[in-house]
Amino acid sequence: MRGFLFLLTMAAAARAQPVPAPPGAPQGIVVSSGVPLRVALERRVIVKRVGEPIQGRLVEPIYVFDRMILPAGSLVEGHVSEIGGVPFGRRLQALLYGNLTPPRDIHAQFDTLVLNDGSRISLHTAPARGTPHTARVAKPGKKSEERFSPLESTRDRIQSDRAAFLAFKEPGKWSRLKDRLFEMLPYHRQAWRAGTLFTGVLQEPLSGLAPAPVEPRVEDAAAAEAEAQEVRARLLAPISSRTAQRGAPVEAVVTHPVFSPSHALLIPEGSRLLGDVVEARRARFFHRNGKVLFVFREIKLPAAAAQGVQGYVEGLEADFDAHLALDAEGAAQVTSSKTRFIFPAIAAAVAGLSFHQDYNAQGVPDWDIGGRAESGAVGLGLIGTLLTQIGPRAFASSIAITGAASSIYSTLIARGQDVNLPANTPVKVSLKGRDGEPGKARQ
Repeated sequence: MRGFLFLLTMAAAARAQPVPAPPGAPQGIVVSSGVPLRVALERRVIVKRVGEPIQGRLVEPIYVFDRMILPAGSLVEGHVSEIGGVPFGRRLQALLYGNLTPPRDIHAQFDTLVLNDGSRISLHTAPARGTPHTARVAKPGKKSEERFSPLESTRDRIQSDRAAFLAFKEPGKWSRLKDRLFEMLPYHRQAWRAGTLFTGVLQEPLSGLAPAPVEPRVEDAAAAEAEAQEVRARLLAPISSRTAQRGAPVEAVVTHPVFSPSHALLIPEGSRLLGDVVEARRARFFHRNGKVLFVFREIKLPAAAAQGVQGYVEGLEADFDAHLALDAEGAAQVTSSKTRFIFPAIAAAVAGLSFHQDYNAQGVPDWDIGGRAESGAVGLGLIGTLLTQIGPRAFASSIAITGAASSIYSTLIARGQDVNLPANTPVKVSLKGRDGEPGKARQ
């Protein structure tokens, strides 16, 4: 019971303090600037121009201290704020593969919050990029589940579940193949799929909100145990295996309050988790990927000194295309797909077959249009396919060899991928009190 009493004692001291509110706040409950709103689009949006309206739903609630201020499923409206250009190198590569419309860097901003009673509140978020597929990553043997907060209407609950389901749904093989084929078309409009997730950081405090009547509850089954509390938090600064050094400080803020089985507040929203990097390994040649491990050693509740804890990462959320995984210790690392060797093998086979000369029944060399097309496609995509039809066979073979060499280098020899966790990355942390070690405030 020492771990449970340890956290309960800290929470009691913090709970005696009033919730701070900026001057001029109309109702005393204010969501401060810097808090991210995680919004998933309800439907597909074809990006045509700046100012294009978009609409989405919050995929997780917003808390202030021990109160839920915005439930999951709250409607948020915004617009396309910026359509960037395409760097010359990326545009040239796209043109070589016959893509006349390479993807642009597009940002969105959110400016209106629609409450359940229909009232509208203005807000201002920083421009944010959209993530088409977001993966929930957990330790081996654990399942990452999401529980949505109670909403006032069944209709809002269904819409919230749908938006979050699309945001965290793992794309199937057919979906990825379809997206890949669509990107290979010479001309296509850029679009955000339904479920694209944005992290819009509030640039101004959000006031005029009434706290929702939420019954205190235990966030996870682990919180009912005396020796462990699982909390949800977000990183305050980015972490990269390429730049991180052992011993570098790591800080996170608790986003969901944690209650005891008897409904006593243990850890309020806004508490700080303080830790450091234990291991950092940058990506290296021969496709060796990066790895980073960090732990939390102190927790600081509002108006209380930092106390010693043992905090280990149990789960996190990241871009699906980043291919992140957690090992048994909670270290984040990039995993390599086992199917990555398929294309280099095909490219090498096509390069070898490009030297083979066929003859027809009269003994005349055959043009072998299909083989030339394959050789060109392996090397330069659509442009290579066209060029190999008008040039000599040796030219087609050289293009195929170039493509095979490039594929083999990028798959087997080139530097691997680093772990990159941006600021506001959601993490789940398992906390345990350090017995026999008094808490010390961080100097």
